[in-house]
Amino acid sequence: MSAAGPGPGPGPGPVGRDDGAAACALAAEGWPRPPARPRPRCRGGEAVLRARAEAAGYRRLLRARAAEVEALRGAVGALHRQLEGLRDRRSGELAKYQERVAELEREISEAEQEMARCLREYPALLRLRMALDVEIAAYREMLEGEELRLGSAAPS
Repeated sequence: MSAAGPGPGPGPGPVGRDDGAAACALAAEGWPRPPARPRPRCRGGEAVLRARAEAAGYRRLLRARAAEVEALRGAVGALHRQLEGLRDRRSGELAKYQERVAELEREISEAEQEMARCLREYPALLRLRMALDVEIAAYREMLEGEELRLGSAAPS
């Protein structure tokens, strides 16, 4: 086991160790030393150095993660701005398409009204055509009869 951790003694912490090891463990754990005692020589100096190196590694990792978080916050902000721009553009396009749909519906309504007017006029025009066909046939008969009469009255 390490000198800073629980050992084979009666329990965790500096209790049950000699005074030098206890002071070293207290210093490593961040506990203030009693002011009256002289600073003992730590036997677990390597463990303290390893702990400090590990703490420095964790600090570097923490700074790296904090930088990543800030970069991601910037990316999220940029994506939010992009999304807002897309929403604005989409709403503009939506309004334009709705206006075009309304215009096409007006044109369809006008075409339907024109078609209904044509359908109302068609029977009258059909009757007029039929009357004209009858009149043309009557004039044709009269013309043929006149041609026959004039052809028979010609000098022989």
